[in-house]
Formats: sequence, structure tokens, C-alpha cells
Amino acid sequence: MRIITLLLCFLSFSGIAQEFKIIGYYMPTSEKVNFDHYTHINYSFAIPAPSGDTLLPLRNPERVMELVKDLHKQGKKVFISVGGWGIGDAPGDDTRFHKMAETEKGRRTFINSTLNLVKTYGFDGVDLDWEYPDEDSPSADQYVELVKGLHTALHKENKELTAAVISYGRKGYGIKNEAFNYLDWINLMAYDDDYGSEEIKAHSPYALAQKSIDYWLKERKLPAHKAVLGLPYYSKKGHGQYGPSYKDLLKDGASPYDDYWKGAFYNGIFTIQNKTRLAKDLGLAGVMVWEIRHDTSDEYSLVRAIYQASK
Repeated sequence: MRIITLLLCFLSFSGIAQEFKIIGYYMPTSEKVNFDHYTHINYSFAIPAPSGDTLLPLRNPERVMELVKDLHKQGKKVFISVGGWGIGDAPGDDTRFHKMAETEKGRRTFINSTLNLVKTYGFDGVDLDWEYPDEDSPSADQYVELVKGLHTALHKENKELTAAVISYGRKGYGIKNEAFNYLDWINLMAYDDDYGSEEIKAHSPYALAQKSIDYWLKERKLPAHKAVLGLPYYSKKGHGQYGPSYKDLLKDGASPYDDYWKGAFYNGIFTIQNKTRLAKDLGLAGVMVWEIRHDTSDEYSLVRAIYQASK
């Protein structure tokens, strides 16, 4: 018994044994949103200014502060997610990040601006959503320097740093392995795997979850306890064409247990639960979802299904 106790203590200290995280990206809305079962909320997004080195003010600051306080009372952690695909100039245009990261002064100014935002609102950490630093270019090394500086500044304040990364492939090499040392965990965006395809196909099947995990854990050597598997609450109709949210699909008559409806591919309860079990069985840190607003709040809720599968 004493040996088992000591082993559990060691695993906990080493970061291997941990709470299974259920992380939800949240974009502000006037609609009532159910935050039950989530352990972490990624408030989305803080956007860099055109100069790249400072963050633009959040909209409705009083509402954000109230939300953070309320979620803290519920025992949840709240991160500010910085960047995103629609960073401000055009979809997928990450010029602002590149401009900021190319100089030590730019990175330092950005880190100070980010830390100030975290302190102002009481966020528990930062989720860096730079899509994406480029493989075999200065931005890959600059990304490492950026997360190193952010990690140091945030950890001094007992805050955490995470990042969102592509599901697999060439663009993933813009995130060098050295960056893993400075990130508390990494959110694998295991969806949107339909770009450039000549055929209409599911954008986030179970096979993509396996492929994404294999890429980051086996090929890139990311420790399992630093990996979080991404799950979609939205549908797509192929070739990058977005379809209805999960809750709107159900309103239209789709089954909560299937993955296809009227030309739209989505993840129903069975697939969501199977992916969650895969993450848990492989010792991943948890799962994350894009994004909370797209779920239902009834017995067919996907986060409810995630929570049940995680136990």
C-alpha cells in the first residue's frame, strides 16, 4: 500500500497523473450558455493591434469581468485566447504575429501587454492561437522565444500558458519541439481536415483524432500529458464550407447520434464519446471543444456526453 501511495505521489508531482480537462472555447454571446462540466474556459479572442505588439481592448469589459468572477465561483479556470484564424486582417493572415515576434522589443512589448490584460481581468492563463509560425523560417525560432518569455512572465504570477496547434502535417513544424518545454499543454485542433480536398468528406472523423495524436505524440514526441484533443461542435459541407452548428442541426431534424445530415458532416454523441475515451485511454491531458455556443443544453448535450465518457 505504501509503495502505491508513493507511486501516486510521484506521478502527481511529475505531472503525469492529473485531472482530465474539458476545455471549451467561448465566443461572447447574448444567448444563455451552459458552462456545466467544463473545467476550463478559453475566452475568445484577444486580438493583436495592427502593430502586433499590443492587444486591442476587449469588448464589454464589465461583462468579461463578471463572467470570469462567476466562472471562478463555479470552480473553473478561465484563459484568454489570443489570436485565432480571423486575427483582424483576413482569414488566416497572421502578419500581426510575425511583425511582433521578429524583434526582441516586439516580443517584450507583447508579453507586457498580455500580462497586463491577464491581471486586469483575473484570467488564469493565456492560450496562444497563432495560426501559424512557418516551418524552416525565422518565425519558428521566434515562436520559441515568444513562448519562452510568456512562460516566464506568466509562471511568475502562477498563471499558465497553452497553445492551439494544427492537427498534423507540415505547418505543425512551425511549432518546434523546444516550444513544448514552455507550454503547460497544447490544444490539437483535430478538425477542418477538408481543405484542398477534391472530394466532399468528413472534416473531423475518428480517424483524424488518431492521426493527430500519432503525429504529435509519436512523430513529434509531445508528452501525452501535455496533449489535449480537439473536438468540433460544428459541421462542414466540404471544401472549407461551414455548415450549421450541432444544436441547429438537431433543430433541423438531425440525429444526435449520427455524423451526417443533409450534406453536412458533424460529430454526434457516439463519435464525441469515442474520441474522449481515446484521449483518456492514451493518457492525454483532456479534450477541448470549438465552441461552447454550438452545443445544446438538454439530454443531447455534447459536453454532457464528454463528461460521461471521461469517467
